Amino acid sequence: MFTEDRTAFLKQSEHAVAAVYDAAGANTSISVIFDEPHLEQVGIGGTNPTALAEASDIPATGSIGKTLTISGTVFVIRARQPVDDGAFVELELER
Repeated sequence: MFTEDRTAFLKQSEHAVAAVYDAAGANTSISVIFDEPHLEQVGIGGTNPTALAEASDIPATGSIGKTLTISGTVFVIRARQPVDDGAFVELELER
């Protein structure tokens, strides 16, 4: 069976960033691909920020309402959606 090394997609030296997932006080350091398309300061609208994470880092149950801290900003996880085969999840975040 083919097993893919998913760590190559989440290298912080390339396009991922460090994040801290806080599930009831149990902080876990993970890598995510962060996207915040809203540029309020220049009057451009956008959508909620999102983070792409490895599914094994964010539990399928109980993660909604928990926090994810990226670059010192605390975000609340509002939705968790599997991507393609479910190895990764897209997290919809809210400030």
